[in-house]
Formats: sequence, C-alpha cells, structure tokens
Amino acid sequence: MGDSPFRTWNDVPATEFHPGVFINAIGGEQVCLCRATYEPGKQVPLHSHEHTEQVMVILDGEVTMTIAGETKTLKTGDVVVVNRGVEHELH
Repeated sequence: MGDSPFRTWNDVPATEFHPGVFINAIGGEQVCLCRATYEPGKQVPLHSHEHTEQVMVILDGEVTMTIAGETKTLKTGDVVVVNRGVEHELH
C-alpha cells in the first residue's frame, strides 16, 4: 500500500493483540483505527499509545471501556477517540 491514503482490512488476517483479543489495525502518522474481536470474558489491560490517537467504532456487541478513569459500556454504533498518551483498558 505504501503511501496511499486508501486502506483495507479485506484479506488481512487478524493479529492476536492480547490473549483472546484479535485486531486488524490501520494507521497513519497520528491515528490508529482498529477492528477488534474479543472472545467472551477477555480484556485488554491498562495501556496507552505514545505516538497515535486510537479511534474505535463498535460494530457489534458491547465492550466496557475505561479512559483516564472514566468507565462506560459501549454498544453497537458507539464511537470513541482515545488521545495519544491517555491510559485506557477494555473489558
């Protein structure tokens, strides 16, 4: 893909980011957009991204997310933007 602004997840295998959590990540210099699939009961522990913002769109199901100490359950259609350097976790 090189420097093209166009990206796709099609035909790209997911990576196991954390046990039971699989992601496809597409990013530029400042933004990371992730498609994630969680096995029931799995979580991603507290972490932050030093160099990129993270954008998440909930396509199906729900996930409980804590960002900078604020917790919310996100459901289908919800969107969240996590600024770089901000600690967050997902359950």
